[in-house]
Amino acid sequence: MRAVWLPGSVTDDLTVVVNRNSYITAGVQTLFSGISECFWINLTGFQLIWWLSVLLGNSAVPVVLLLLVLHIAFHSQPLREIRVLLVCAILGFTVDGLLTLGGVFVFNQGSPWPPVWLVLLWLGFAATLRQCLRFFSRRHLLSAATGSVAGALTYWAAINLGAADFGFAVVPSLILLAVVWMALFPALMSLADRLGGDRVQV
Repeated sequence: MRAVWLPGSVTDDLTVVVNRNSYITAGVQTLFSGISECFWINLTGFQLIWWLSVLLGNSAVPVVLLLLVLHIAFHSQPLREIRVLLVCAILGFTVDGLLTLGGVFVFNQGSPWPPVWLVLLWLGFAATLRQCLRFFSRRHLLSAATGSVAGALTYWAAINLGAADFGFAVVPSLILLAVVWMALFPALMSLADRLGGDRVQV
């Protein structure tokens, strides 16, 4: 392959363009760094993920993935946030998987395990732990009480919207979910504190 010689003026122009693009990219990253930690942006993002996942199921996977990527891209501590998301989502999905195997949840699919969209929904929920849910950090009794009520009602709402069905009667299922979330939500908050380090303050 022969080397291509370019006049000095052309290489200078190319250098200017590359440097200019680098400055623009760095400026955009600086401008929007941490924006995904803003309370209302984070809350809105999770609401989008929840509704898309519950209503569209696996069809929503590409959009939900994009929202999660944007959350990480515009986070001031992306590596810590990835660690929090992965560990907390694995814990939450494992709990839901055990409940599904136990017959509490019934999904319209061939696999005995929960669907893919639920994995992404857990990643989306984990993305709120250090942001819009940071108020519950180290407030163990409050997070236990809130988790027991909000957790059970959220599952009930999703089931009423057709995302899944209860395998048992509604009341016993809701009581079981309340007990599970009484322990799960404080555990998730504690994990987020340990893995994420300093609490994000925006």
